[in-house]
This record gives sequence, structure tokens and C-alpha cells, in this order.
Amino acid sequence: MIGENINILGNRRQWRESPTYETIRLFLRNPTGLVALAIITFFIALAAVGPNLAPYNPDTQYLNNALLPPSAAHLFGTDIVGRDIFSRVLYAIRLDLELAFLSVSLSYVIGVGLGIMAGYLGKITDNVVMRSMDILFSFPSILFAIALSVAIGPSFWTLIIAITVVTIPTFARVARSTVLSTKNELYVTAAISIGAKKGHIMLKHILPVSVTPTIVLYALNLGAAVIVAASLSFLGVGIRPPTPELGAIITDGFQYIVSGQWWITVFPGLFIVLLVIGFNMMGDAVREATDVTLRR
Repeated sequence: MIGENINILGNRRQWRESPTYETIRLFLRNPTGLVALAIITFFIALAAVGPNLAPYNPDTQYLNNALLPPSAAHLFGTDIVGRDIFSRVLYAIRLDLELAFLSVSLSYVIGVGLGIMAGYLGKITDNVVMRSMDILFSFPSILFAIALSVAIGPSFWTLIIAITVVTIPTFARVARSTVLSTKNELYVTAAISIGAKKGHIMLKHILPVSVTPTIVLYALNLGAAVIVAASLSFLGVGIRPPTPELGAIITDGFQYIVSGQWWITVFPGLFIVLLVIGFNMMGDAVREATDVTLRR
């Protein structure tokens, strides 16, 4: 019994002295991080329960209620065919978050994996991988995503592919630069000297070091993914109507701003702005918590 208590106390002490605990502590002490966490938690909660809170079907048209201003019956008003904007926004938030997290997670796994391989294996692998990344970097991300969407056809998975492809090079470059600065460290050399295989070294020794700088990019790219998805839908090459998506909703009401029906575009636009701000603040807070040169 005494031995178990000693082990528990020792594990707690070890946990409090670990870099992970210090990072979490610094993040929670950062006002920017707390605000970002609150914003993102709010949106995740909306994505989880929002469709259940929607007072109307987002695709049902009520032509007699077309272009109604915000009221108790329609909190965000209605669009040109009488669809409730509030209900469509609640459904759109779930879709946009799915797009952002799925596409950026895929690009993170692929990009970091390619960057580690390029940095550690070097030579031919490095040249092939990084020249491919340079080609992708040479195209403006929005234009490349538009071309890909036009070639494949607008759909949910087309947006996933487009955002994933344009985001991979950023992760690959950062991961490669991290590997180049750590591949000659003593612990890596020691692993090589005892006969460890390259795959084991990359997974056990190189990958953990690459997580810290790339996780900041992950948070920042979530906001960029929301903007790309909304931009493609706004341009008509994203999610097919009548599926509710924030950029597509803005497109539906863009032509009515001049005539005074501002609510169709303003409310989904505000949600896009708030969501992107939350992701960007999260990235800044994570950077400050993980960068030892910025710790106070």
C-alpha cells in the first residue's frame, strides 16, 4: 500500500515536471489561449447540437416568407426562397468544421510524413519530395483549389482534396527543417550506433520533435481551410446547393445587399470571422506555450 502511494506521488511529480504539463500550464495561463479555447468550444458545441436546435429544415422553401428581416420567428431572417438563415447557419457550421478538421488533419499527416522522410533520408528522396512541394507552392492556393474543383466537380470531397493538397507543402517544409536541425543530435546518433532501423528512428526520435512546430501550423491552417472552403463556395465551385455552407449562404444573399437585405450575408460572414479568429488565436497561444524563447 505504501509502495503504491509512493509510485502515485512519483508519477504525479514526474508529470508536473514534464514539458507537456508545462506547455498546458502556460497555455491555460494565457488569456489569448483561454479566449480561443472558449470560441472553438462554442463552435464545436454548435456543430454537435446545432442541427437539433434548428427551428426549421434548412432546405425547406417557404416562398411566402421570402426575404423576411430578423425577427422572433426567424432570428437571422430568411433568404430569397424563404429558407430560415439561422437554421442554415447551424447546419453550415458543422459542415465547415468537418471540412476544416478533416482536410487539415489529412494534410498534416501527409505533409509531416513527407517532410520527415525528405529531411532524414536526404539525397534523391529529399530532392523529389521538396521539388514536388515547390511546384505546389508555385500555384496560388485559391487558384489551384478552383482549378481542382472545376476539374473534378464541386462536392464535399472535392473541397477536402483541394484544401489538403494546397496545405501539404507548408507542413512538409517545416517538418523537414526541424529534421535537418535534429538528425545529428546525440540521441539519434546513439540509436543508429545500436543498429536501430531508419523507420524506427523516424517514428520514435524524429517525429516527436517535429510535432511541436507543426502543431502551431495545424491550428493556423484550420482557419485558412475555413476561408478556402467559404471562398470556393462563394465562387460557385464548392459545395453544391442547396447544401448549407457558410460561403454558399453568403453567395445566395450577396446580390441583395444593395436592396437592403443585409442579413443573408452578414450573419454567416460574422460566424466565419469569429471562427477564423478563434483558430488564429489558438495558433498564437500554442506557439507562445511551446516556444521556450517566448516563455516569460
